Amino acid sequence: MSADIVIGMNAADLPTPVLVVDAAVLRRNLAEMAAHTAALDVALRPHWKTTKSAEVARLQLEAGAVGHTAATVAELTALASGVSPSVFLAYPPVGRFRVAAVIQASRTAEVIVGADSVDAVRELSEAAVAAGIVIPIRLDIDTGLRRTGVAPDGAVAAARAIAATPGLRLDGVWTHEGQVQAAGTDPVERRRRGVHAGETLVATADAIRADGHEVTSVSVGSTPGVRSAPTVPGITEARPGTYALGDENQVHIGTMSPEDVAVSVHSRVVSTRPAEWAIIDAGIKAMSSDGSMHGDGRIGTVVSAGGGVVATGHEEHGFLRGADDPRVGDIVRIRPNHACGAVNMHHRIVVMEDDVVTGLWPVLARH
Repeated sequence: MSADIVIGMNAADLPTPVLVVDAAVLRRNLAEMAAHTAALDVALRPHWKTTKSAEVARLQLEAGAVGHTAATVAELTALASGVSPSVFLAYPPVGRFRVAAVIQASRTAEVIVGADSVDAVRELSEAAVAAGIVIPIRLDIDTGLRRTGVAPDGAVAAARAIAATPGLRLDGVWTHEGQVQAAGTDPVERRRRGVHAGETLVATADAIRADGHEVTSVSVGSTPGVRSAPTVPGITEARPGTYALGDENQVHIGTMSPEDVAVSVHSRVVSTRPAEWAIIDAGIKAMSSDGSMHGDGRIGTVVSAGGGVVATGHEEHGFLRGADDPRVGDIVRIRPNHACGAVNMHHRIVVMEDDVVTGLWPVLARH
């Protein structure tokens, strides 16, 4: 993206491809989610991988978030550097680089670490003891996604082992109920999966308490599951991420409306030869190659006049199909499949209100 974007520039003059966020929609999304979790009496700890923006993190805190969730040490480091007071690293702290980042970040922010076994925190334990600190640990519970996480029937033994490890303190349990999105467009099944995840996590927390351990946090996390999993009594925290910006996948399965999507990629038609498609300047390096819940391989959906889909992409070329009379030079606005992946492809967010640039926000921790 060119460096000549300035405050006050009109959308029609932006160099493309460019990632754009509608400030009004973003603010509305943040306020609505804060109100939703407050009504449930559940703490809100947004996953920061969606926006990777210090400005958005501060807006989330102002709206009532208690802190943030990170997946990488780069995100943890950025957040702990004066951006957020409390960071949950929802990733096993395996490897010296992750351990060192946790110890360093703990000097400037509260850092909580997620892991699914005592093996994953042995090196962190040694480093914490050497540093003279105690790191709170949340036990990762597999509630159905089958990615990381200890099975519920093995959770008590795992919690017992972590609680007995020097330099660590058992803080609670957490899950990522990604299986909710896999239910697709069926709202009844999505809710069933979300409630089941929440109930499984609460029951697991109760079993650990019965074994004599304090369980302070019982944390669920996903945008597709945020209307169901946190409604289960006993859940203390929700960690949605995509809700801040929205994306095409959430619109397609029905968890967000088109009006809730704050992010788009602006692109230009650069060729209409051959005639069966048009070529735009937004390929996978602008859109990411994250999959579509439509199941048709598209990398984005056009939401501006003329319509169509970005059916596939090379690095710098997008293949626009189904558009109404596309012409060279036309500007198209594309809703990405997945906001998190699309944001990570750009070095800054262009913030707009009424098609005028009002902010330029760096995208941090892209590696």
